[in-house]
Amino acid sequence: MTQLAALLGHAPAALLVRASSGAPEVLGTCGMPAEAVASAAALCVQIATEIGNDLRDTGAHPSLLNYPTVAAQPAVRFCQMLPLPLKPNQPTTWLALLDSRLHDHTDLDTAMPGLRALAAHAASLFDSVHQHEELAQRNQQREDRLEQALHESERRLNLTEHTAGVGSWSVDCATGQVRHSDEYARILALKPGETITDPASMVQHYTPEWRTRLQQWLKRCAETGEAFDEETQVLVPGTSPKWVRTVGKALRHTEGHILCIQGALHDISAQKHAQQATLRLAMRLTTTLASITEAFVTLDRQCCFTYLNQESERLLQKTTGDLLGLELWHDFADGLAQRLREQLGQALKTNRRVELEDFFPSLGKWLEVRAYPFAEGLAVYFRDVTERRRSQEQLMLLETSVARLNDIVVIAEADTNGDGEPRIVFVNDAFEKQTGYSRAEVLGQTPRLLLELNPAIATLREMTKGLEQTRQARTELMVNRKDGASFWIELEVVSVQATAEAVTHWVAVGRDITQRKSAEDMIRHLAFYDPLTDLPNRQLLLERLHKALAQSARSGQHGALMFIDLDNFKILNDTLGHHMGDQLLQQVARRLTRSVRNTDTVARFGGDEFVIMVDDLSTDPEAAHHKARVLAEKVLHMLREPFQVGSHQHFATPSIGVTAFNGDESDVSELLKQADLAMYHAKGLGRNTLCFFDPAMQATVSANAAVGVALRVGLREKQFVVHYQPQVDRQGVVMGVEALVRWHHPDKGLIRPADFIPVAEDTGLILPLGQWVLETACEQLAAWADSPQTAGLSIAVNVSAYQFRHPNFVDMVMASIVRTGIRPHKLKLELTESLLADRMEITIQKMGMLKDLGVTLSLDDFGVGYSSLSCLKRLPLDQLKIDKGFVADVLTDPNDAAISRAIIALAQSLSLQVVAEGVETQEQRDFLALQGCDQFQGHLFAPALPIETLDAFLRNPSADMVDLTGTLRAPVPDTARST
Repeated sequence: MTQLAALLGHAPAALLVRASSGAPEVLGTCGMPAEAVASAAALCVQIATEIGNDLRDTGAHPSLLNYPTVAAQPAVRFCQMLPLPLKPNQPTTWLALLDSRLHDHTDLDTAMPGLRALAAHAASLFDSVHQHEELAQRNQQREDRLEQALHESERRLNLTEHTAGVGSWSVDCATGQVRHSDEYARILALKPGETITDPASMVQHYTPEWRTRLQQWLKRCAETGEAFDEETQVLVPGTSPKWVRTVGKALRHTEGHILCIQGALHDISAQKHAQQATLRLAMRLTTTLASITEAFVTLDRQCCFTYLNQESERLLQKTTGDLLGLELWHDFADGLAQRLREQLGQALKTNRRVELEDFFPSLGKWLEVRAYPFAEGLAVYFRDVTERRRSQEQLMLLETSVARLNDIVVIAEADTNGDGEPRIVFVNDAFEKQTGYSRAEVLGQTPRLLLELNPAIATLREMTKGLEQTRQARTELMVNRKDGASFWIELEVVSVQATAEAVTHWVAVGRDITQRKSAEDMIRHLAFYDPLTDLPNRQLLLERLHKALAQSARSGQHGALMFIDLDNFKILNDTLGHHMGDQLLQQVARRLTRSVRNTDTVARFGGDEFVIMVDDLSTDPEAAHHKARVLAEKVLHMLREPFQVGSHQHFATPSIGVTAFNGDESDVSELLKQADLAMYHAKGLGRNTLCFFDPAMQATVSANAAVGVALRVGLREKQFVVHYQPQVDRQGVVMGVEALVRWHHPDKGLIRPADFIPVAEDTGLILPLGQWVLETACEQLAAWADSPQTAGLSIAVNVSAYQFRHPNFVDMVMASIVRTGIRPHKLKLELTESLLADRMEITIQKMGMLKDLGVTLSLDDFGVGYSSLSCLKRLPLDQLKIDKGFVADVLTDPNDAAISRAIIALAQSLSLQVVAEGVETQEQRDFLALQGCDQFQGHLFAPALPIETLDAFLRNPSADMVDLTGTLRAPVPDTARST
């Protein structure tokens, strides 16, 4: 080991040194003279314990100069100590490298992994030797202890067997030899010196009916290891057969085969005789107890069931098998269980009987419990007293209900004076308290005393008629108090009959429902009125509108419905808070109420929407229309006036939609829809105005809805195609194309995007449509990448604001790029300026993510939207597109020309490319090129082409192109210019 260490560490000498209480112990050495080994070992231990494991120059430490190996020539100058990773219970051991030269760290660092591995291997060898020595010592100690324990165990076993009456035996499976203990021989009453040596003799000591089974048990145990534990009988000379418990179990070798059967023989004759005596006594006792007709159980001193008769099983709804050994209260509620525990514990403690009645929820019954203590526990009788308790409770309730009932109770005797009216014979406390009349004041009087109001008397008369037929009645009426006040009661009257025909008394029970009546009125108000503005709500408006339509149909009067929405109400909520918005809505409600007649309805429809319904305007449609317009303009003017909201002056403007009705309309929802549609049309006109419903509005909405339905069908049936319009540079070289979607309708032919894209954005279908165009463009880029003529072309794809703001838009773009394997910079996404209207930070973040993917970004229709220099400089754009509206009049309109020059100059200053779209003439192209425009797109060069036509053109441009000032363009037919 030291030789290998010296070789690895490039050192001439190596030592293996172990620390000890005396001189260090040298375990191995290499390259050291014998006379220098002891001094070198002491030097190494001092260096490791006092200085460190790495010492480059021993001569630099004066404390080491007293070692001969340091002072001699050649002297030891380098010492590297490597501790062996031994376990904590072993002395520290080092592997040391010694040299007269100073070693550099580079050589040592290179050799260190090998040295550590060598040290680890040495440590494992030392651990093995140490463990072997400890194991040998422990084994010897264990053998001594085992031999001593064996003798002690044999003595204890003999004593234990004799005390327990259990004898042991064993059968050697290889030789068949039987061995048994002295207690085994005593149980079988063997003669002195007599032993059983084989299984056959062992079996013969059992009674004949058990011998065959014992042979089978022994055989199965020896072959399969199946243990047995049975109660059997053995023959004992001079006495009757003795009951014993025979137990056998296989003992296996560590390899799994069975060595022998070990068993035990337990004399259980006494227990058997006691069991039989107990059984006979139990049978007599069971017969006696079963004859008891009451539910009867016995409990031990822990109150656990020891016996139940048949009646107790029925009453407790459990069988004896379910309850034996369980506490009486184990299945009862905590409170009941605690009361039973205390009462029965007191009976056991005082040895006196206890009786109690309690309700048992799990049984749903009241039980009477009588417990009588005896030596082993308690004898308990149960009796079902539910019916008795119920009768007592009913009687108690009957006695107290009339006197203490919160409801008014009046008992009147049937007609005894011949005047047809009953006379009061009883009133309860609640009657005196609530009416103010004492008993003395009302006894003998008729109930008319309390009912002086005409409506109440009329109600009572109707009630009397009902009583003559059904003998009971219920109604609600108002009753007078003595002080003149009145209150509402719910009254129920029933008859008391002596016979089937004769009524002797009337019992009236009245409950004060004044609060309920008030609550009903409040609930009705809450159900039909807006809680914020106290205006009629949607429900009440619909009811009144139904009635107004019916009335209009009868009278011929025209009416009008106005739908009012506050413009930009959300801004107020967002800036000043919802409480300020609520104040504004309340003030708007008051102004609207003041602006109409008392017979008109002003309702809050929801949020910041209000509806005014006016009827009886005129039978003349034109006059009614004029009055409705005058009223709407009045409302418009009133709402334009400033509102004082808290400390702020707020200006609100409404958008109002008006529709007329004359009773011909039967559908209220259709009328509301017309007014709502007119209101949205007013918003589309710029807000702060009013608009009357025109059937053309509905036609437009219906047409857009039909387009939306057809769009879904078109997407499902793949009716859309992509055409591509080339984009050329100044030299006329096609640099790329713009992907433009077309709808190839099966009936209407090719439909322009302007006719369906707005509907797609309104319905959300722009998402699947835009994704399809994006994927189609990526697939086309992938197809072009295989041809040298088209590999350098890019494709621009228009992205709507709705599509761009989708949370997964960037992921969908990435997925399309990864799936098709295109070069990302060949994909150009043209974004609209409407993206810059709001959520600017999110837009910039998404554009940055797209730029990180390598996608080219272009701002489409620049100059007509929301761009500003402050936001433009923050956008990671590559290109600007001049809107075709500026290009069309660039030669005739100085403003358009100036704007185009400014856009190009701005793009150049921001290092952005400029593409002009809609270039129709060579003069337009020349003007834009002179200003520095980079690329051009328009019918001057080529219209949007199907992919087949475009591919043919790209493969052979010279056949279909005309050289015009260095620019190659496709011939443009007249019909193409309108596409």
